[in-house]
Amino acid sequence: MTDPTDPQRSSWRWWVCGALLLATLLNYMDRQALSETATELKARFALDDGRYGRIEQGFSYAFAVGSVLFGFLADRFGPRLLYPVVLIGWSLAGVATTFATDASVARALAGEGDASGTGEFRWLLLCRTVLGLFEAGHWPCALITARQILSAADRPFGNSLLQSGASAGAVITPLYVLAARQLGAQWDFVFWSIGIVGLLWVPLWFALVRKGSLDTKPVPAADAPASAPSFDAFGFARRFVVLAVIVTVLGVSWQFVRAWLPKYLKEFHGYSSAESAWAVALYYIAADVGCIVAGFAVKALADRGRDVHTARVGVFAVWCGLTALAALVPLVGDSFAALVPVLMLVGAGVLGLHPIYYALAQDLPAKHMGLLSGILASLTWVTVGTVQGAIGAHIKETGSYDLGFAVAGLAPLAGLLALVLLWQRQ
Repeated sequence: MTDPTDPQRSSWRWWVCGALLLATLLNYMDRQALSETATELKARFALDDGRYGRIEQGFSYAFAVGSVLFGFLADRFGPRLLYPVVLIGWSLAGVATTFATDASVARALAGEGDASGTGEFRWLLLCRTVLGLFEAGHWPCALITARQILSAADRPFGNSLLQSGASAGAVITPLYVLAARQLGAQWDFVFWSIGIVGLLWVPLWFALVRKGSLDTKPVPAADAPASAPSFDAFGFARRFVVLAVIVTVLGVSWQFVRAWLPKYLKEFHGYSSAESAWAVALYYIAADVGCIVAGFAVKALADRGRDVHTARVGVFAVWCGLTALAALVPLVGDSFAALVPVLMLVGAGVLGLHPIYYALAQDLPAKHMGLLSGILASLTWVTVGTVQGAIGAHIKETGSYDLGFAVAGLAPLAGLLALVLLWQRQ
């Protein structure tokens, strides 16, 4: 009888990709849990916009550190044992978040004379910082796994499964929170229940990925060159700078909307929890569609004779235009029928820029994929953390989200400029 976990079976490879999709989904559900419950926590724990921005800042800085740390470890030890470690780490951080309701924890972390909710805020900050550290390990583990089990021809679809897991998690979370509230569950149920499901992912991983399963290299593509080209240090440096600019501005745009959209809809526009949940879900559904359409657009242009790089730049420019609509969001007004379609176009634009970034990143040396991708992610999350903290302070002071949406909409244009002016073709 054939072993279904035999690495030589093509079906096994796609089962593993399914496990990667599930891990990405859980990664985003744990990440979105706070933004979807932030309004409730604001009243319960005095979690004002300034404190919320600091929590997002702590998460981002920890993600930056974890990206380099786990990228190096993934290159050194491989993902088979490291992947469960990072998933257990972020799942336990999600479960531990619920201890903010414990009066002894709050007292232990609150100093004499501190403002109301300070102890709870410090616990949330600690848990979200640990969450960010371990969540960073997901991406190098997932990308290295996909590289090891898939051929060059299969990797684009495998990577699209990873990305769709992120959107699926972002779509499911607001609806999950809404259902939990309708059933009478409190905010803490969202955190610990998602964390428990994350722990259940670990035995699935070990059932699919046995010792030695990831050691077999995939067969190279038929048109692969017989020998690698000589290393061009200057060309590598230029491409790396462009990628750093692109991934940083994409991170700033995507993470601002991810963190602040539910609060913006509920607290600024007065949407109900149900209205906000559906608006956020539609935003991420549109983002997933925009991601897929961007990939098809590049392929269609190339099939019609356009140079591949020219096709990438053209699609990147159009999707930057969609993302720029974020700067107009504050002018749209409160109407669900008017505001949500604009947000959907923004989501389609900003997520659709990501697969083009991934395609460009394939021009970098693959030998140290974990470390290189980790360094790029680290640069991104340091910037994101700084921006989130500053925006949180600005919103607290002014009550206005206009600056945040302007930055989110216009930042990718810097990536387009770098791509046009600095990218050196191989």
